[in-house]
Amino acid sequence: MKYLPLVWAAFRRHTTETLLTFLVLTVAFTLFSSMVALKAAYDSAIEGTRMDRLLVTDRFCCTGQRIGRRDELTRIPGVQGAAILQGVFGFYQEPARQVGVWMIDGGTISAIPELRLTPVHWKQMQETPNGLFFSRTQAATWNVTAGDTFLVQTRVSGREDGATSWPFKVLGVVDDPIHLDWMPNIYGNYGYFDAVRTQDERGRVNFVLAIDDGDDAQPICRKIDMLYASSESPSYCVPLQVDARNLIVSVISMRQMSLGIGTAGLFMILFLCANSVAESVRERIPDFAVLATIGFGQRHFAALVFLEAALPAVAGAVLGTTLAGMLSSFTSRLGDGSGVPLPAVSISAWIVALAVGIAVLIGGLSAVLPLRRLKTMELAAALAGR
Repeated sequence: MKYLPLVWAAFRRHTTETLLTFLVLTVAFTLFSSMVALKAAYDSAIEGTRMDRLLVTDRFCCTGQRIGRRDELTRIPGVQGAAILQGVFGFYQEPARQVGVWMIDGGTISAIPELRLTPVHWKQMQETPNGLFFSRTQAATWNVTAGDTFLVQTRVSGREDGATSWPFKVLGVVDDPIHLDWMPNIYGNYGYFDAVRTQDERGRVNFVLAIDDGDDAQPICRKIDMLYASSESPSYCVPLQVDARNLIVSVISMRQMSLGIGTAGLFMILFLCANSVAESVRERIPDFAVLATIGFGQRHFAALVFLEAALPAVAGAVLGTTLAGMLSSFTSRLGDGSGVPLPAVSISAWIVALAVGIAVLIGGLSAVLPLRRLKTMELAAALAGR
């Protein structure tokens, strides 16, 4: 506690400069925390996809595979089942409210148990072909309950009758799936969807294969691609986790960019803090000389200079991470366009701890050069103001 009045006096020497330094430190830590949180969200999105789930689609176009290939795919050793990956994408009520519906069937429910759908749900969807089931999170997002009408509007018609609207009825709400964020968790009946599609698109789907072991993903994909290499519709097979990583990198490596931006922010913090402390110590050499005459040694000077450097950095780190948490919804939008749905960006406890730890480290590094100067200080000259 005996150092705090001395540190406070140092801050009061140049109040405006101290406040500006603190503001810059806060902004820098806000940037750093936001970028670390964004990278963590990307890593979480990639890890949330699975190596034991394979995407099988068309290699050269976007038409997908003939649904008749499903039986061939499920006969490949190591494949447990084949789910349909097809959807209706548009908006609900207004263009800004983008939404997607995943069209499934009984085989999809069997192949991907993490959907939390049961044969009873599928029976209800067969009885009401235009019915939908919402996951709990999606039901809360769209504020729907069983019996509601849910109209999805599309910009381009994919229907045989040319209509751009898809009228659905909400059948109920199911538990959220386990680590399944790569598709919209609103489920519709593929049979209803396919029956009203245009003739050239009917019967064309993408598949998600469930396999026994994620370590066999690449060999199974090579086998599938070789099987259809000479067909009229060659396949492209890739594990979902690899596909998510490729999507992010193909648009822009936001994971690496966010890390680079955060690192650049750290260097800015270090240079700013080190320069501020060095200038402050240089101006107060006579004051330190007086302290030396009353018994202050290098250990006391080290504590004093470290506190002067670390306190603004730690305060900036705490306030910066708080602001980053308040801006998390904006940070989440930085991931738009990557092709991978991101979980909500949030400032976790470990990010706060990381920021505070870095602030302490910066305080220590910033104190190194000023302390070397104090160590070589000539007491008589310093007292004389030379």
